[in-house]
Amino acid sequence: MDTERRSPHGVWAGLQRAFTFAFDGLRHALRTQRTFRIHVAIAGLITVLVIWLPLSTTEAAVAILAIAVVLAAELFNTAVEAVVDLLVERNHHEIAQVAKDVAAAGVLITSVAAAVAGTLVLGAPLAVAVGISVEVAATLARVVALMLIVLGAGGLLRLIRQHAGDPQTFH
Repeated sequence: MDTERRSPHGVWAGLQRAFTFAFDGLRHALRTQRTFRIHVAIAGLITVLVIWLPLSTTEAAVAILAIAVVLAAELFNTAVEAVVDLLVERNHHEIAQVAKDVAAAGVLITSVAAAVAGTLVLGAPLAVAVGISVEVAATLARVVALMLIVLGAGGLLRLIRQHAGDPQTFH
């Protein structure tokens, strides 16, 4: 066992410290990261829909898990940016920019995937709740999810075409 890391006041005190650090990180992200605040607002809206709509336990769990994954990705991105900024300070370095860009890409991918999952889970029940027939609602949710996938793929293809001649892109 790692006795050096154990709190001198016992397991519960160590656990309390760990939670304090975690909440400090959340406060920092909320205070300093605009995109994290946007994701938290969207998460709040989705949570209200999860509570309001007649979803199965599995559907609700998928929606909540998608929210958690996006928020965690945003927090990891913030941590990567902070460490890179600390290590690089004022001297710009190409690899530092790559680390920041890749972390941001992780947030983008999780956000698009969560939007697709959210559309598939919440789309039909939401459409039915506003008066659209069940058949039309299910089709509409799938069409919107497909549109999100196509837009994401289109953005990726555009990026690949923009950098196709750049030898640094695909080495």
